[in-house]
Amino acid sequence: MFQPHLYPATVERDGDGWLAEAPDLPMANGVGSSRETALADLMASLESCIVSMIEDREVVPLPSPPKAGQATVALPALASAKIALYRAMLEKGWRKADLARALGVTQNVADRLVDLNHASKLDHIERALLLLGKRLVIAVDTAA
Repeated sequence: MFQPHLYPATVERDGDGWLAEAPDLPMANGVGSSRETALADLMASLESCIVSMIEDREVVPLPSPPKAGQATVALPALASAKIALYRAMLEKGWRKADLARALGVTQNVADRLVDLNHASKLDHIERALLLLGKRLVIAVDTAA
């Protein structure tokens, strides 16, 4: 099953440590003393890169499907929902001001709905997605 929040990663030894990179977002990378810490660092780097892309109104790429046996980095569910909202806004040509008007909220509230560093309520993101003609679907899968 393709998951829009599951980014494939390459992980390799780098001297005494490990280096993790995400081919879909080459500016993101992670380092660590173990494979697991490098992947955790990559997840934080991915989130930082995506925050910057949203601030700059750039398109956040969907992850490519992972190759067999390739490591993956899963973004938190709330971050994935916020990215989906942002993508839906771009698709419709909306800016945050348009979202604020449609929701009847202040600009600050609309800004936080696509801010990965803010703990928005999922029902607020769901409502915003509905205004954009989208619906939030949640699935549970077996952990890798």
